[in-house]
Amino acid sequence: MTDKQQADPDMKGWLYKWTNYLKGYQKRWFVLSNGLLSYYRSQAEMLHTCRGTISLHGAVIHTEDSCNFVISNGGTQTFHLKASSEVERQKWVTALELAKAKAIRQLESGEFSLGFDWDVIRE
Repeated sequence: MTDKQQADPDMKGWLYKWTNYLKGYQKRWFVLSNGLLSYYRSQAEMLHTCRGTISLHGAVIHTEDSCNFVISNGGTQTFHLKASSEVERQKWVTALELAKAKAIRQLESGEFSLGFDWDVIRE
């Protein structure tokens, strides 16, 4: 795999994430890459601040209705998300399921590193 392939996300785009009862769903920029789904308040924020990340290798992904879906990692994190359309929701769910399957295969083969560059961390 080339550096370019590693750097390119599997999918990216705007989704609405449930934040709380006062603010409800808020528009967030999501990036799916290397078995991780991360989100930011904007594309520009990607340069310095990630608002949250969920690892897909142990996640449960399910649809609620035509635009809503939920990703949960078994208790500690749950993202309630809304896409702009049913087609867009299905694109995300398909990409997430494929990324999850890939992450599981990599984990089982010992290739999975949860998106971290271990050589950089060790230095």
